[in-house]
Amino acid sequence: MLLINILNNNFNETFKQTKMTFRVETNKLLEALQKTIKVVPSRSTLPILGCALFDFNENEMTVKATNLETSISETIKINGDRPKEPIAIPIGRLLEITNSITDKEIEFSINKKKQLEIKTEAGKYSIMGQDHTEYPTDPIMNETQSIYLNTEALFEIIDFTKNSTSKNELKPALQGVLIKIDESRIIGVSTDGHRLSRIIKENTNNENKEQEIIIPTKFLTLLTTFVEKKEKAEIEISKNHMSLSYKNTTIFSRIIKDNYPNYEKVIPLDNKKTLTTNKQNLINAIKRVSIFSNRATKQITLRITNKQTTISTEDSEQAARGTEKIDSQFNSTEELKIGFNANFVLEALGNIKSENITMFLSGSLSAAILSETTKDKKTDKLILLMPIRLND
Repeated sequence: MLLINILNNNFNETFKQTKMTFRVETNKLLEALQKTIKVVPSRSTLPILGCALFDFNENEMTVKATNLETSISETIKINGDRPKEPIAIPIGRLLEITNSITDKEIEFSINKKKQLEIKTEAGKYSIMGQDHTEYPTDPIMNETQSIYLNTEALFEIIDFTKNSTSKNELKPALQGVLIKIDESRIIGVSTDGHRLSRIIKENTNNENKEQEIIIPTKFLTLLTTFVEKKEKAEIEISKNHMSLSYKNTTIFSRIIKDNYPNYEKVIPLDNKKTLTTNKQNLINAIKRVSIFSNRATKQITLRITNKQTTISTEDSEQAARGTEKIDSQFNSTEELKIGFNANFVLEALGNIKSENITMFLSGSLSAAILSETTKDKKTDKLILLMPIRLND
């Protein structure tokens, strides 16, 4: 029995020597995990992508997650023994337990077998980690140049263009927003082939060089999550990747390298017919009528006459229909009927801030244009909507 106790004591002492113990503030860890999990793919053929990589440097820990196209790193302070090697930990389970812990601090221990032990005042939990060498590395950013953007202006560009980007993986160029910068303007463009959004902002930063780049929608959405308004954002750009560092967060993203279509050619210049009406009245009418539209097409029809617009829809599969009239002004004596996807129209109207809207039209098969220019002429917005062919 004495020999067994000696062996057990030796084993426990050896185990203590082979594990590194450190403490971290619970709220800081929770914030880091909530940020980084945003890029973790829900399904992947690579199990390692379901993990967060924990890397250590003196009294800091960097938590990183990636989906191979976009990665987020968050740095937080730690107290105690710094582990000598990084470790990959399943992020979903770690986030769940961290979110449930009420202690101000959590104690972590990592042993040579890559077992992560989580210790609180009331409990002890463990998760098996994975080899950090399997985790994807961040891209090497060589020969970079920076673009400087006022985040309030950048957020406006993102908000205006994000709905018009494509989700079609066969058209990668349309899965991002085209950003063009010259000495006087910053232009943001997005399209999915059915609609197009273009916004032009005054370039107030003379540090920027001319630049044309297609930025993935995911990267832009993450910026609005982590970066505060009324700040100045510096985006570093290399040949194939881009990055932004803000406070304790760093975001990497690939750049979409495909050629963007010539969007200027599809914007009609001869839409002489104008429909003017109260924006909110039109929004409310479309919302009510579209309840009865076909769930797949969301098709509505606008029948426009000199002083009135009738919004209608019909779903023959469900024997449902809806019709509503609103006051409007139309500068043509000829009636015009044109069909649209109701959701596309509502999203477009939501991006126009003026009380009354003017829609520029040509015919039932031609693209419609909504536009808005601010009073100071520092912002110019344009939305193109392709019509749906009507059966009658």
